[in-house]
Order: sequence, then C-alpha cells, then structure tokens
Amino acid sequence: MTMPSDPNTAAGSPAGQAAAPSHEEQFHGFWKKNRNTIFAACAAVLLFVVGKGAWEIFNAQREKSTEADYAAASTPELLRAFARAHQGHQLAGVASLRLADDEYSAGKYADAQEDYLMAAETLRRTPLGGRAQLGQAVCKIQAGGTADGEAQLKDIAADLMQLQAVRAEAAYHLASVAADAGRVDDAKKFADQVQQIDPAGIWAQRAIALRAGLPADAEPNKPGSSLLFSAPVK
Repeated sequence: MTMPSDPNTAAGSPAGQAAAPSHEEQFHGFWKKNRNTIFAACAAVLLFVVGKGAWEIFNAQREKSTEADYAAASTPELLRAFARAHQGHQLAGVASLRLADDEYSAGKYADAQEDYLMAAETLRRTPLGGRAQLGQAVCKIQAGGTADGEAQLKDIAADLMQLQAVRAEAAYHLASVAADAGRVDDAKKFADQVQQIDPAGIWAQRAIALRAGLPADAEPNKPGSSLLFSAPVK
C-alpha cells in the first residue's frame, strides 16, 4: 500500500529548500564583495571635503592679501598699478572709479572716461556700477561728445535695474544739458522725469530749482552752468 507523502518532504516545499541567509549573512556577503568600492568612495569624499576646505582657506588668504594691497594704494600711481594687477576684482573697479573721480575733478575728461569705463565693467552688478556709467556719460558730454553722452544718460534713466538715485541723477543731467542748450521743453520734460523717478531725492530738489529757473523762451543758459556730478567715491 502506498503511504501518503509527507508534506514537509515534498518537492518544492519549505523543507526541500535551503534555508534563506540571515540579514547579517547578507550584509557580510555584500561587504566582502563591495568593500574596495566603498573604501574608494569614502576616500574620494574625504579628499573632496579636505580639498574644498583647503581651497576656501587659500581664497580667504588671497582676499585678505588683495584687501591689504588696496589699503596700501595711497597714491594715483599705486591705485593704477593695483587696478592693473587685480583686473576683474571688485576692488580694482573701485580703484578705477577713484582714479576717474580725481581725473574728472582735474578736468581730464578723456582719461576719466576710460577709467569710468573700466570701473563700470568691473562693478557692473554693484551699486557703484551705475555711478561709473554716469561718470562716463558726463565725461563724454564734457569732452564734446554730447550726443553719445545724452544717449547713455537716457539708457541709464530708463534702466529699472539701476538704483533710483542713479536713474534720477541721469535724468537731471539730461535736463541740465537741455537747459544749457536752450531746449526748454526737453529740460522741463527731463526735470519732470527726475521727480517721477525719485520724488524725495536730492536730484528731485535740484530739478525743481532748475525748472523754476528755465527761461520762458529758448534763450540758452551759460554753457556748463548747471551740469553737476555727484561727489566722488573715497
């Protein structure tokens, strides 16, 4: 007589299969197989962290050295040498702006225009960048390039990315140039624009005074009598 088969010994039953490895055995096998790769990955991460820290320390030391060089640039010659040695650095832009301000004050408009341009390019994304652009435009006008200077001032006055004070000053200079040229309607228009841009600012006050002094007819004012430029950066 055939005896019934034992379910615990039948093919495909749990008793017929090898016992599954424990989690500890699985981990041990994985570690044995991949430990070299894991060590290499850990070493790479460690090298990255150490290298990043060393690079940050190096940059911090270099920045301190640059700041010390700028502080030591006490003459125009040293400022110019600093600006050339550190082209692209924001402090080089500030050095160029200081040089341009001194040249503007001395009536050296061509030299000032070049340094304002260098400052504007380096300080493009800073508040001083707009001021450098203003200086460049005013120098163009003072050097006889009125059309180019006015075009640049109009761009600055219309640029919403500029500071309000910078835009207002640009519009004031436009009003001033128009007033000196006897273009009364233009002078009034730009004076009004100043007050629209920054009604509480100093340039709005000056624009009010300029507008009040405009002649009723087109008789020009004395050339250069009202063209101003903000105080230089020190």
